[in-house]
Amino acid sequence: MSDSKVSYRRNPGILQRELDGEIFLIDNTLGKIHALDPMAGGIWRLLEQPMTIYDIVATFSAAFPDRKTKDLRRHVSRFVNDMQQNNLAMRVTHSGG
Repeated sequence: MSDSKVSYRRNPGILQRELDGEIFLIDNTLGKIHALDPMAGGIWRLLEQPMTIYDIVATFSAAFPDRKTKDLRRHVSRFVNDMQQNNLAMRVTHSGG
């Protein structure tokens, strides 16, 4: 599946602020502020470096072994897709092997 070939990373133009343990992302270009729930905040932190959906799910599976991988995959995929649509994350396609 393409999950292992496509990575995502933060949009470097997005500002991050933390307030009382919550993460807020600020897109000055579009004039939007996004508040992240704890899972979304974890994904945001992971995307400091390019990561695939597969790697993000593996990280969450290790952290929450009692959660079904299928459910984690659905939530992670949905959030990363939302991040892309909201200009918060960027797709990084790997070339070759």
